[in-house]
Amino acid sequence: MTTTEGTAGAEGAEGAEAAESPRLQKLIKAAEEIKLAVRRQDGRETPVGERAMQTRAKLLEAAARLFSERGYLNTSLNDVAREAGVSLPTIYQYFADRNDIVATLAADHALGMLRAGAGDWKPASGRLGLRRAIAALVTLYAQSSPFFSLWEVASHIDDRLADLRHDFEHAFRSNFARKMRKGIELGRVRPDLDPFEVSRAMNLMVQSYCYDVFVVGARRGEPPPELDDVIDLLTTLWADAIRLQEHPSPASGPHP
Repeated sequence: MTTTEGTAGAEGAEGAEAAESPRLQKLIKAAEEIKLAVRRQDGRETPVGERAMQTRAKLLEAAARLFSERGYLNTSLNDVAREAGVSLPTIYQYFADRNDIVATLAADHALGMLRAGAGDWKPASGRLGLRRAIAALVTLYAQSSPFFSLWEVASHIDDRLADLRHDFEHAFRSNFARKMRKGIELGRVRPDLDPFEVSRAMNLMVQSYCYDVFVVGARRGEPPPELDDVIDLLTTLWADAIRLQEHPSPASGPHP
C-alpha cells in the first residue's frame, strides 16, 4: 500500500462536502500536506524541498507497510524509522506521532475514494450509474484493505482519527442523501423513506460487507469473491431497497 501523489485542492464533490463539515477540512488539509509538506525543526515549520519530500514519502510508505504486516498496535515509530532507514528524530521532523501518520494516510485514502467517484451517483443514470458509484467504493476497498483494517483499529483508540472517520462517512452519506432526494423529485426513487437514514443504512451495508470479505476474510486466508460479483450483489440490494426506476414513475404519492 502506497500513498498517492496528493491533491492540488478540493474539487467537485470534495468541495461541496467540505462546506458542510468544518472537521472535514482536516481531511483535505492532511491530504494536501502530502504534497505541500512542512518540516518541523527548532520550533519552526519550513517548506520542504524535493529531497525532504522523498524522505517523507518513504516514511509514509514504510509505515503503511508495517501497519499492514504487523498491525497498528504492534508498530512503533522506532520500527518505522528502521524500516525507512532514518533516525527517530527525522520522523518527528515530519510527523507529531504515530497517529499523525495514520491521519495522513486516512485523509489521502478518504479523498481518493471521493475522487474515484464513489459518491458520484446521478439518479437519472439508473442502475448502471449506481453500479459505477458502488464499483468505485468496492474497488478501492479491495485494493486498500490493509489500510481500512488499520483505520478500523486506530479510529477506536484515538479521538482525532475517530473524528476524521466520522466526518468522511457523514459527508459520504450526506452526498448520497442529496442524490436520493433528487431521485425522489425525478420519480426514480421511492419517497416513503428518510433519504439520510437510507443512505446511512446502505453505506453501512456496503462498508461492513466489504470489511468482512476483503479484511476479515483475507486474515483467515479465504479467497475473495470476484469484484464484479460483489459489485453486482451490492448494486442489486441497494437498487431494490430504494426501488430505483430506470424511467420516471407517475406521481402517485408514497409507495406502499
